[in-house]
Amino acid sequence: MLRSAVARLFEARDDPELMHSLFDRNDLPMVSFDDDRRYRDANRPARLLFRKSLEEMRALRIEDLAPPGAIEPEHVLDSLLEDGYATGNYEMGFEDGSRLPIVFWTLAHALDGLHVSVFLPADWSEQEMLPAAREGENRPSLTERELEVLRLAAGGSPGPQIAEQLVISPTTVKTHFENIYEKLGAPDRAAAVATALRLGLID
Repeated sequence: MLRSAVARLFEARDDPELMHSLFDRNDLPMVSFDDDRRYRDANRPARLLFRKSLEEMRALRIEDLAPPGAIEPEHVLDSLLEDGYATGNYEMGFEDGSRLPIVFWTLAHALDGLHVSVFLPADWSEQEMLPAAREGENRPSLTERELEVLRLAAGGSPGPQIAEQLVISPTTVKTHFENIYEKLGAPDRAAAVATALRLGLID
């Protein structure tokens, strides 16, 4: 799945319209950043993973979402700009202290002045990497409320904000997610949103 996303990334290079479409439709987290290491764009899977809105992402630099000491800011772009791309394993850090090992692929100057990364959790199972459902394939039946919860999650809203927007309790939101995980066969929120997007349950 990562190889396919990287191939599409190359196809979209220097084509803003195609790149925008790739960001919108890709099931994998994607981000773009400039030479100042500041995030410029992040698709819904990425915003969900980081638990931040696009506005919040744009206020951050790459090193702000890394464990302390993991990145030397003055050298972060050196090899990328020299080789034209960067790939490998990395460990993301979150504000709550948790960490997530990922596999990433970054293309330098994918657009004018912007570099684009696509990545996925290093321990994703084959279930999360299945292709999109074919037309006519049976799709899980989610309630309208469960779909509302998923749409808000896909937009980057955290649980408490979802509860506030839907005027329900955080406990009810948690119950909805548990039901969603069971119906979609997804282990967590990111996988549930990715699966729902692939199946066309939300857009």
